[in-house]
Amino acid sequence: MATREALYESLAKVIEPDTGLPITDLGLVFEADVEDDGRTAIVRVAQVPLARRLVKPIREAIEATGGFDDGRLEFVKEPPWIPEAMATPEARSRLAEVASRPRSPARVEDVWEQVGLVVDPEMGMTLVELGLVYGIDLDEAGRVASIRMTLTSPMCPVGPYLIEAVRQAALLAPGLDDAAVTLVWDPPWDPRTMASEDARMDLGLM
Repeated sequence: MATREALYESLAKVIEPDTGLPITDLGLVFEADVEDDGRTAIVRVAQVPLARRLVKPIREAIEATGGFDDGRLEFVKEPPWIPEAMATPEARSRLAEVASRPRSPARVEDVWEQVGLVVDPEMGMTLVELGLVYGIDLDEAGRVASIRMTLTSPMCPVGPYLIEAVRQAALLAPGLDDAAVTLVWDPPWDPRTMASEDARMDLGLM
């Protein structure tokens, strides 16, 4: 049976590449808990790009702990990640050093690539395949993305989830500092003309 201590030790081996430090030292892990008599691991991590880029190694760390029947990784907004209060002194120093380095601006192709990974849970296809993402623009500095998207219908029950998922995905693009998602209804979504060929086939429109 795995323990909370063993889970935390596994998470401490996940290294954030820019700083070269464990995510635990950076204060990104808010909670590492064990429930159901040691059968379920629950890890809550700050919902910030620095952590979201590490989804795969964090999941691998949970699995590597062993002894769990299930492992849940949750990204949370509350409490907000405040490195000045949550990170170790060395981590705060390293974060300041990283922030001072010159960075290349984001590329719109990279933002499209990240947004293209967001899947509509009801349709089982990506939003880009479905033609729901109408456009992505960057500001002159290449730091802020403006994303226009729509939904399959105004009553879409997962609309708020998809809008936030698109924003969080965009923030994974290198060089991007912020992203704004605008929901539009003009033009109306028409999968017959807006969806990809593969999506139209899956939807029975070909």
